[in-house]
Amino acid sequence: MASFLVFRDLPGVTRDQYTAAQHAAAAAARRYRAAGHQVTYRGGFFLPHTGRAICLFDAESADDVTAVNDQAGVPVTEVAEAIDLPART
Repeated sequence: MASFLVFRDLPGVTRDQYTAAQHAAAAAARRYRAAGHQVTYRGGFFLPHTGRAICLFDAESADDVTAVNDQAGVPVTEVAEAIDLPART
């Protein structure tokens, strides 16, 4: 399984609307998992002053992530695979 960042352009969206979109994405990921796909919504960040958001998913493919977001009715600007590199101390 890989990690994917979902970039969203959400001009004019309020904090409450973004929260509702998060809930929709999480619910769609649960339904997708119940159907046998490996997709997990990990959370996201909303930048209200820019109308942008970044969400994190774990999945087998970018296509699965896109399908979950389509099912949730949440707009996607870009899906990109991400590699977690722990900070060195």
